[in-house]
Amino acid sequence: MIIYKANDGKRAENIFDDEKQTVTHLQLKAGESIGEHKVDHTVVVVPYKGKIKFSGENSKEEIYPGVIVRMLPGELHSLEAVEDSDLMVIKSHLK
Repeated sequence: MIIYKANDGKRAENIFDDEKQTVTHLQLKAGESIGEHKVDHTVVVVPYKGKIKFSGENSKEEIYPGVIVRMLPGELHSLEAVEDSDLMVIKSHLK
């Protein structure tokens, strides 16, 4: 077992990164957003503090602790923090 820890105070930080998976700790202040984009990985977004407006190609949802999003490679998405929010973004190459 290996333990990885995020550093508080950094807006975005990869806390684990290899050729098959990246885990990013992301902090957004209320009103901050990340514009529409896509990645070539399967992505799981796991909020653990706050609320986030999450927009995908065919839907819009508010996500918060206990509600996650899973996307396939190439899906367009964007997000905006409704409240100060912390989340983990897990990008994986799955076969």
